Amino acid sequence: MMHDEPRTDPADQLAVINSAPDLSRSASVGERVTGVITLVALYAGLVISLESDLPPVAGAAVFVAATMLLLTWNGHHDGAARRRPHTRVEMAVRFCGVVFLCMPGAELIFDEGPDSLTGHLISAALPTAAAAVYFLLRWRR
Repeated sequence: MMHDEPRTDPADQLAVINSAPDLSRSASVGERVTGVITLVALYAGLVISLESDLPPVAGAAVFVAATMLLLTWNGHHDGAARRRPHTRVEMAVRFCGVVFLCMPGAELIFDEGPDSLTGHLISAALPTAAAAVYFLLRWRR
C-alpha cells in the first residue's frame, strides 16, 4: 500500500491512531519544583539587584542573566519531547514576560525608573508574574 493511497480499513486506521505520539505528557514534580525555585530566584534577584544600586555594567549582567533564565525555560518547553505545542495565549504570555523584564532592566542599566522599595517590588513582580502564568498554562494538563 502506498502512503498516498487512502486507508479504508478501520483496523489500519486504528493502528495509525494508536501509533501516534501522545502529546499530553505532564510536567514532572522535579520540573515544577525547579520552576518555583526559578520564580523565587528571579523575583529575589531582581529586587535585591534593584535595591543594591548596582553600577550599569553589573545591572546589565543581571538583566542578561534574568533574560537568559526566562529564555532557557522557553527553550526547554519548545524542545521537550512529547509535549503539546504552545497555544497563542502561552506564546503571548511568554513574550510579555520578556517585555516586562525591560522595566527592571531599565532601572538596572540606565538608572531610570522608580527609586522606592515599592516601585522595585512592583517592577520585579511583573516579569515574575508573567513567568508564573506561563508555567501554570504549560502545566495545567
